Amino acid sequence: MTDQSTAQLPASALALAPANRLIGRVALITGGGGAIGLETAGRLLQEGARVSLIDISREALDRAAAHLQETILANDPAGRSAKDCILTIQADVTSEPEVAAYTERTVSHFGRLDTAFLNAGISYSSTSIFDTTAESYDRIMNVNVKSAFLGIKHSAKAMRDLGNGGSIILTSSIAGLRGTPGLILYSGSKFALRGLALTAASELGPHGIRVNTIHPSGVDSPMFRASWSAEKLEELRKAMPLGRFAQVSDVSGVVAFLASDDSRFMTGGFLKIDGGCVSF
Repeated sequence: MTDQSTAQLPASALALAPANRLIGRVALITGGGGAIGLETAGRLLQEGARVSLIDISREALDRAAAHLQETILANDPAGRSAKDCILTIQADVTSEPEVAAYTERTVSHFGRLDTAFLNAGISYSSTSIFDTTAESYDRIMNVNVKSAFLGIKHSAKAMRDLGNGGSIILTSSIAGLRGTPGLILYSGSKFALRGLALTAASELGPHGIRVNTIHPSGVDSPMFRASWSAEKLEELRKAMPLGRFAQVSDVSGVVAFLASDDSRFMTGGFLKIDGGCVSF
């Protein structure tokens, strides 16, 4: 299926990114080898940040680093190289020792941590409640919720100890704002992230640490397309007031905003990136 409306969009919003907004900042990104993680890393790099990419797949990390070196850093005005500003760490984001290790390694390598974009997550093909298994529950909640809890815990500890405050951003979904028939576990996990964020925002505010969730609608990515039939995808697209699915660049721009001082008085919030498909 081809969405003709996307032909009017730039190939990437990176070309429109404000310059120098994140110079000197360090961000870690879980799910760093995936579509959203990679695009966001590129956006943050272009705005001057250094990034630590965390993913369970070494192959995905190597591809991401090579892509960023070729497409972003090749034209970097400061002449930075991948060695200067990209760290890749293979880790299981559901393992507390590995989460502690990737956080510590990021701080040790770059000397600071300003943003944690806790983006790792999984979905599954539409399944009725009656056919959804307890094993699926454990897997979805482990990856989507436990990884976020551990990421908040250890990134916040690092930010508190460094004393510079910081921004923690969780990738939820519009499924974390409304019921989503066929995806009861995914929806439940994405709602859970709001509870984590609201509580963490209240508790971490005195340390200057902000916590917010983003809620994309269907981002045009392999994981999203694998969750629905072609017919359902077309139905979903037609229901979008803006007439298209989100692109990864639509998400990365919002993350860059939350990582910057432009959002310095925002915490405990939820930002819809949904083309208007969720109305309250």
